[in-house]
Amino acid sequence: MKLARIICATALAATMSNPDGFAAAGPSNNPVGSNAPALASQPSGETIDAFLNANDPRCRTALTRTQNWANNLEVNPDDLRAHGIKGKKKLAELLDIYLRLYDIAGGDKNALQERILGITAITATPRYHDMLRVTDQQFKEDSTSYLRVAFLMDRFGLDTRFYRQEIIKVLPRLNDHMKYRGADQRMAFHLYYKHFGLEEPFPLQSAYQAGVIAARHSPDWYKQNKREIYNLTHEIFVPYEFGEKLNADFFSEPDKAYLRPLLADLTAYGIGLDDTDITAELTSCLRYLHFTDLPVYRESLQYLLKNQWPDGKWGSYEQYRGDYGDYVNQAFYLHTTLVVVDALTTAFHYRER
Repeated sequence: MKLARIICATALAATMSNPDGFAAAGPSNNPVGSNAPALASQPSGETIDAFLNANDPRCRTALTRTQNWANNLEVNPDDLRAHGIKGKKKLAELLDIYLRLYDIAGGDKNALQERILGITAITATPRYHDMLRVTDQQFKEDSTSYLRVAFLMDRFGLDTRFYRQEIIKVLPRLNDHMKYRGADQRMAFHLYYKHFGLEEPFPLQSAYQAGVIAARHSPDWYKQNKREIYNLTHEIFVPYEFGEKLNADFFSEPDKAYLRPLLADLTAYGIGLDDTDITAELTSCLRYLHFTDLPVYRESLQYLLKNQWPDGKWGSYEQYRGDYGDYVNQAFYLHTTLVVVDALTTAFHYRER
């Protein structure tokens, strides 16, 4: 999934409705869903491939809209932080979208390359590397994304030598914070520490043993503790490297036996709430774990395809526009659009064989 090696001339010398806000999902008012032609349905008894084949053109059109939306979205970490938004997190989310779009793009990819270079240029400036100067709270909010941006830049083939030097400088502070991080966060840090060749302060991947999957909570428990659904999905995302390693086989058979009915139940629950964000994350989990034969997997893809805004984004966050203005796009719509793009690309472009 790499670009041809890109050399940056400027010396580069990644709520129930959103995990940031966790607000109740609002009613869907997305015109694309209500006015577009009906989705092609999968006849009863046929394989998921029948549904994917019938709806592939609609998926491609949706992703083209998304690329147009992302191309017009400005994500400056300093500016976003000044408006109360986690800037490095949003930079990582935007890069994540482009990673998926680049991988499935055909023909000339120069425009995508130029866009990626443009949004990562800020990482070559000293002000971006402020992790030793920020408060503990901001450090906690930014540290995972700080590593993920560099991780994604590597995936794009960008020059991260300067960035890696800055990561080494901040490593002692990262290590000190590890004891305060949750199970899924430690698992993510394990991925990044391994990628960058960093020594772990203690075995980070073992955090899985104390996570929500190991606890075997019931669907009703998650519905009463909605934030925990995100902990569940992220414990699944990390072993699959957020969709980059679909052949991973991390979970045991007892884990899978527990997760299959749980994910089916919670995905139906997310659709019932009209919550695009959590439905998309759960849909990706169904694909990662090869549970695509479940009827709810097809239903969730139908739901996502019909709930896109005409301009290419996903989500229902207009209630926050009064507080955020146009920054509502970065604060809320960006994350939901990312997780929908992941659900659709892993479904339609990385089919099970």
